[in-house]
Amino acid sequence: MLLSSPLRRLLTAVVGLLILATAACGGGNGLAAEDATLVNQYRAASGIAGLPRSYELDLKAQAQAQRMADANTIFHSTNLVAGVSPGWQLIGENVAMAGSVSQAQAALQASAPHRENLLNWAYNEMGIGAVQKGNRVYLAQVFVQR
Repeated sequence: MLLSSPLRRLLTAVVGLLILATAACGGGNGLAAEDATLVNQYRAASGIAGLPRSYELDLKAQAQAQRMADANTIFHSTNLVAGVSPGWQLIGENVAMAGSVSQAQAALQASAPHRENLLNWAYNEMGIGAVQKGNRVYLAQVFVQR
C-alpha cells in the first residue's frame, strides 16, 4: 500500500517526535539510564519502591547537568520548580561530579542530605541528567511527589 505524500510526511514527523522523546527520557543517554538503575537498586535494597522516570524531569535534570559541565563545577538549580508542571507536593534535587556514574552515585549515597532525597518514600517520579566531559561525569537528579 502506498501512502500519500501528506500522510507520509505526518508519519515521518510522528516517528521523529517519538525518537526525540525516547532519547530525552534516557534512551539516548546511557549515563542517565545507568544512574536511574543505581538509584532504583539503592531504593530496593533499602526496602523502598523504585521510581519511574519522568520526561519533564529528565529534561530538567539534563539541562542542569549540562550547565554544570559547561561551568566545570557543580551547583544546584537556581529555580528548582521551573519547568515542572503543577501538581507536585514535594521536590528535591541532588547534584554530583565524579569520575564515573557509579562514583557520583556512591558519593550521593554517602551524604546524609542526598541520601534523604534518594530514600524519601514520598517521591514517586524522578528525572536523571548526566554529561560526560573529559574524565568527569556531571550528574543531576530531580525527585518529585505528585
